[in-house]
Amino acid sequence: MFAGYAAQGVCLIYLAVIVLLLTGCASSTAAISQSANTSREAATSARSHLAKANAELERIEALAAEISARIPYVSDDVPAIYSTLQYVSIAVVAAVIGALIYTYIPRGR
Repeated sequence: MFAGYAAQGVCLIYLAVIVLLLTGCASSTAAISQSANTSREAATSARSHLAKANAELERIEALAAEISARIPYVSDDVPAIYSTLQYVSIAVVAAVIGALIYTYIPRGR
């Protein structure tokens, strides 16, 4: 009853195996080609990013060189008002200490 179907089923299996083998070979080549194209695109993209990064690095180096060149002309100057305030605060502290001594030290009466 199924004898005729078995022969057709075996032919279909052989046909499926042949199709799988042929597509398996084609897909390996396609995979290699796809990988090569992806690698080329990644290399091109990396090259453009590297060029941008190199330009930024050169700009940073130029700015650092400019700052280094200006360092000898920088000084730590204290504004005159701070010096004046220091002398005034010392005078106020001395006056307060003098007032405390005058007020709380007994004077022999």
